[in-house]
Amino acid sequence: MSRLLYDFPFFFVFTGILAFALYKESLSIFWLFLIVSLLSLLRFRVFILCAVFVAAIYFLSANHKPDISKTKGVFKGTVYDIRNSSHLTFYVKTKNAKMLIFAPKVYDNINLYDKITFKAKLTSNIKNPAFRKYLHSKDICLIGFAGCIKKIGYTTNIFSFMERIRQKTEKEFYYFLHNKEYLFLQNAVFGDSKNKAGIKNMFINTQTAHIMSVSGLHMGFVFGLFYALFYFIFSRIGFIYKRFSIKTGASLFAVLPTLIYFTLSGMHIPAIRSFLMVLIFVLALIYGRIKNSYNVLFFIASVMVLLFGYSTVFNPSFVMSFFMSFVAIYLYSFIQKNLNTPKLLAYTTFSVLIGIFAMPISAFYFHKIAYLSFISNFIVVPYFGFVVMPASFTAMLVSFLPIFFIKYAVFYVVNFATFLLLKTVELFSFIKPLNVSLNLLTVLILYAVMFLLIEAYKRGYPKTISTSSR
Repeated sequence: MSRLLYDFPFFFVFTGILAFALYKESLSIFWLFLIVSLLSLLRFRVFILCAVFVAAIYFLSANHKPDISKTKGVFKGTVYDIRNSSHLTFYVKTKNAKMLIFAPKVYDNINLYDKITFKAKLTSNIKNPAFRKYLHSKDICLIGFAGCIKKIGYTTNIFSFMERIRQKTEKEFYYFLHNKEYLFLQNAVFGDSKNKAGIKNMFINTQTAHIMSVSGLHMGFVFGLFYALFYFIFSRIGFIYKRFSIKTGASLFAVLPTLIYFTLSGMHIPAIRSFLMVLIFVLALIYGRIKNSYNVLFFIASVMVLLFGYSTVFNPSFVMSFFMSFVAIYLYSFIQKNLNTPKLLAYTTFSVLIGIFAMPISAFYFHKIAYLSFISNFIVVPYFGFVVMPASFTAMLVSFLPIFFIKYAVFYVVNFATFLLLKTVELFSFIKPLNVSLNLLTVLILYAVMFLLIEAYKRGYPKTISTSSR
């Protein structure tokens, strides 16, 4: 236990945060996480760290009590997210509360970070329990239908500045690309999920929906792309490679374009978690320390709950993002240490296992299981990362050039590359997923069995090798 407290202090911090969040929601399971977090008493510094985080989240949540006394009349606020399906949906932050408002599509000229006034009749009584939990996880307490919306200005900060740059670049994509290709890149590259409803179903059916929102996959590909570029450049400049570490220099220079992409992509929860992991990885590389991936993951989870409030732990995006990151680290370590196989076979094994592990949590949230998801992910993910992402970045850069011919040539390549990806996903989507509804207890039992099987294999594998060698 002392070794766990020394190696993974933020695991106990995060369990303490979970215990607090579950207690606030009156869920009796909070006792289990409380007992685990109290084991930090065996190392007093970890206990103090845990207490500081929980106390900070408590005081922040106590000071952030939204005023929902006013539910009718004229409201003033700032738009911080937008959806576009059967209705326009605006996520608005006012002085007193966050709210979700539905609006006619005539107001599609309103953008992120615009300041608006609107007339609405709002309610906090949401009958659908699943929708109520979703709104609570986003700290939204009021919903309603709005009319007479007026744009009165826009927020002047670095985020609104980057948003205007994103809008300008996105307009070039809209002009040059076909509709489906544009809708996909609008979501997968720009992180703009306004029109996600028009294309998301085939990605959900093939369990490749994770490439539709900017997350660790995207941030990793962006960082890796520019890391490889700067490494190639620095390794050919004698003045640099004779005096400095090429890996450190390439990592530092790759952070800047990754930061730019992070700000352009909307800075949602998975993107924030991924960018923080990139920063911690770079710091660990500079200071020559071995990166403890699990502890980094729990640290980032704790910081994000501190920043966004305890209700974040109930957000499906947060849960899926962090759990699948944990699983990816676990499976990568397992394959690296226990399977002495060629790289292609190792990648195939990883894709199959990650697809299997994603099934229960996908069924829990989406009520569907794509039983061939490991094949679709094996093809789609690397193609997206090594073909579509670099082509899209090139298109972003040339979108600011005044030369039409160069733009047309680059966007033609982007359109064709994206067309092939969508056709591949569409082909897999013809294989209908199984409709399955799993409760939380069943999901936990399934994951317990999966992890136990992996651990049993890890313990039995060396014995098998030694027996065969005799």
